[in-house]
Amino acid sequence: MNGLTAALVLSACVAAATGQPAVVNREAIRPFFEKLVSGRADVVCIGDSNHLQIGLGWDYGWHLALGRRYGMYATGLASLGEGEGYGAGVGHGFASYSTRSSGQFDYSGAPIDLHSFLNNPPSLLGPLNYVYVPEGRVVPGGVLCGVSHSPICAVSVNNPLRYHFTYGLFAGSGLGSFRPYLRRDSAPFTTLVEGPMFTTRESSSGGPRVVSGSIDLDRGRRSYPIGLRFAGPSEFITGPFLAYYARCEDRSAARGCSIHTLYAVGSQSARDMAGALIASSDETLSLFFTKVRELQDEPRRVLVRINTALNDRAESLPSINGITPGNSAAAHEDNLRAIIARITGIWSLHDWDPEELYFLLTPSHPVSLPDEPALIAFRQRAESVALSTPRTAVVRLDLLTDAPEMLSNVWYAQNGFDRNHLTPAAYEALSEREVLALIALACRADFNGDGGIDGADVDAYFAAWRTGDALTDMNEDGGVDGADVERFYELWEAAEC
Repeated sequence: MNGLTAALVLSACVAAATGQPAVVNREAIRPFFEKLVSGRADVVCIGDSNHLQIGLGWDYGWHLALGRRYGMYATGLASLGEGEGYGAGVGHGFASYSTRSSGQFDYSGAPIDLHSFLNNPPSLLGPLNYVYVPEGRVVPGGVLCGVSHSPICAVSVNNPLRYHFTYGLFAGSGLGSFRPYLRRDSAPFTTLVEGPMFTTRESSSGGPRVVSGSIDLDRGRRSYPIGLRFAGPSEFITGPFLAYYARCEDRSAARGCSIHTLYAVGSQSARDMAGALIASSDETLSLFFTKVRELQDEPRRVLVRINTALNDRAESLPSINGITPGNSAAAHEDNLRAIIARITGIWSLHDWDPEELYFLLTPSHPVSLPDEPALIAFRQRAESVALSTPRTAVVRLDLLTDAPEMLSNVWYAQNGFDRNHLTPAAYEALSEREVLALIALACRADFNGDGGIDGADVDAYFAAWRTGDALTDMNEDGGVDGADVERFYELWEAAEC
């Protein structure tokens, strides 16, 4: 029995002991995972400090779990002034440069018509921020501004790539320009591709607006990081300049995932998350989700993963709709519904197909055995939300592991003294379990999940079995071997699930 299948057996035993499934309403979000098999789909994450945890939280774990199984067709959106220039660790192998130490950039103060597309007010959707150079200021190209793309990224640096960036156009005539280029982001820092000069002035009378640009890099053998910069070493970013997001697309990838962070702030409850989304402008959320959807094929699919509960235990304010006490299960449910309603409202605002949008609620890993009553109540309310909300499911992390296992594996931070946070190994292992629980087969004989039982299922099964995929453990003994092949054929020949 290998480590992964042993872990799956243990988590199955945890669920069996309680008589509860680890995933509630799984079928409601199955179309999202089905899309990953054949096309492009995106995950958007909302959470507290556990989402980033110095760059190695759920964001890290989900990048690994989905990247290994489905591949990545593009990186997530990197906000170019992330963490107001200090960075925050969003993404895996693709990140914006920390720009604060140079003293050359601002992170607020742009004209209101452009400011409203991200900072409204500054850092409300932490750690997302724009980077700004006011009119009259010139920043040398040697000062870092852009993103770095590492060879460890699931979007391979060797593939044909397109680096997208989103920036603002300012009203009026005058100066304002930048020239994007791609460089080897390690010594000797050679230039790979130089783009054209872009103006940041609006030539029409339409006023300030947000636009996009891109720069391509052909396929090549590269073992070094790639940097997207907004001015070469002998050039300048000439203000006014305002950049929102950058992202890298693998032009050769017809399928796979992309993972984004919309909100990840430490010590924040579901109320804080809902409040930040409600207070954010429609322009801010519209730009973000427009860019999330932009590179997908039809039908588009977006899954919003919401991780809450730990900080809700200490919430002193009433819920968004005034339910008290603020740390009650009823208040937590109200706040979850407010998060969903705000994002769903953006879909309605643009008349996007509501069938594109899915939600996954993941309330808190276990912190004790038995677990704290408040966390148990929050999970139950999350299940109520899922069962009464279209295209919404819940993962019970407490049924994928338990506190004794986490202590035994040293999965809590600070050698077990900090049970509110986890180690990188825990985020990676539990993300893998979470994804496997979500994609568990509705019918084991229909292995490719296309609704029929035929020869294509045999081909799909053997392709997965040869890799030791835990989904091929048909006799559920915790191992992947010849006995599973026999059991699969029994089910397939009888056309039984």
